[in-house]
Amino acid sequence: MGRYSLRKHSIKLGEVDAEELRNLPYVQKENSGRNAALKAAVKKSTKNASDGDSDTDSEFSLVSVEPSTTAVILIEFQHEFAGEGGEFYSNCKPCMDKYQVLENAEALMKQAREAGCKIIHVPIAFTEKYKEIDEKFIGKKEDSRYGVLDEIADHEAFQESGGSADFIDSMKPVDGDLICAKKGLCAFFGTDLGDLLEKNGINTIVLGGFLTNCCIESTMRSAYEKGYKVVTLFDCCCATSVEAHEMSFKHSFEMFSIPTTSDLVKFSS
Repeated sequence: MGRYSLRKHSIKLGEVDAEELRNLPYVQKENSGRNAALKAAVKKSTKNASDGDSDTDSEFSLVSVEPSTTAVILIEFQHEFAGEGGEFYSNCKPCMDKYQVLENAEALMKQAREAGCKIIHVPIAFTEKYKEIDEKFIGKKEDSRYGVLDEIADHEAFQESGGSADFIDSMKPVDGDLICAKKGLCAFFGTDLGDLLEKNGINTIVLGGFLTNCCIESTMRSAYEKGYKVVTLFDCCCATSVEAHEMSFKHSFEMFSIPTTSDLVKFSS
């Protein structure tokens, strides 16, 4: 099998079976402009697809949330993933472009903030020698680590100094937002996120960010286990391949969240 590689994982995984694409759970009957790319991609990959084909046009859910008890958690909108020249930017770019992830996330963030939701930014950052990663693994030394965190350390990515872990300009926190930095994958593990949510009376979490099949999924599962209402935003999440992103929503996300798109989140007054 060899070592895990974010770069290798971004390579096209192969053509998805057309019958599988017919069953994608996230294509709306009435797509907005934001979701046109998704619908077009599915139609192109599906034989005899049409706008009125009920097998093709499954629906995302319309989700209404109460702003006073809702937190929008934005994970790792940072230079290494989302900024041109970032270590993994080229790997994420196809997915970001296809679903207009940055544009949708910025619009949703502003709308949620204006509605009165709590905005929580969750960056990841490490010291220069990545001791935080080494200490996670049994053995507590460099040769004990493996997987995605080992990949980050090997590429010297997301360092606290030097700017690589900075927020991209369009997703920077503003006054009133909260920041909950982490050293691992799940936004709850080893952080004060749970305390922040409890202090602010939050019972609903809306998730967007990077990577769909890594930190988003880890946080989603934990939030579900903790009893929160969890909403995941298909067009505000991104993986290092389009296929990984789509298949995560197809096979996992409905088990632990309410998958939807940013234009289908309604903030009740």
